[in-house]
Amino acid sequence: MRMNVFEKITDSFIQNGVIPSEDKDLYTYGLEQGTLMVLNIATTIVIGIVLRMVWQSILLTLVYIPLRTYAGGYHARTQFRCYIFSIGTMSVTLLGIKLIPWTSIICLMVALCAGSIVFLFAPVEDSNKPLDQMEIVIYRKKTRMILSFLLVVNLLFWILGQKQVLICITMAIGLLAMMLVVGKVKKY
Repeated sequence: MRMNVFEKITDSFIQNGVIPSEDKDLYTYGLEQGTLMVLNIATTIVIGIVLRMVWQSILLTLVYIPLRTYAGGYHARTQFRCYIFSIGTMSVTLLGIKLIPWTSIICLMVALCAGSIVFLFAPVEDSNKPLDQMEIVIYRKKTRMILSFLLVVNLLFWILGQKQVLICITMAIGLLAMMLVVGKVKKY
């Protein structure tokens, strides 16, 4: 039987008394997911460097991840597909920030439309990430709190005339709304 690198690291932790053996699966999973998250964030920043949009890629990630964590939506069937899909969506989103002729009014309209989709649909579970009834209630509440905060922040940046920040936050909310719709369609 082949052991992956994360199992080897976890076994080393167990042998050195760092973690109890009964928690091996939990720590192996945590190491895998943490590594994938770091890889996704690093790739997003590299895409930002290539597109000369580093701060936009960081802001997009900082806004998107907390929303996505609680709102759910489409999930790819494999880690590799997830990674490729993430690269594609982040690239398209950053290009949208760069190439779409945004006005402040369009930003606010898109943020409100996308925000309405997030508010009404979230959380959207996936067969890869099923939720029990309690999780649905908690995740809906957390998603709505984060979304409300972001919409208020977006309004403040609109008032302050910080259009590029407004666009980044709007695109993050828009991307999440699309992920929720695709997740709903996939489910049914």
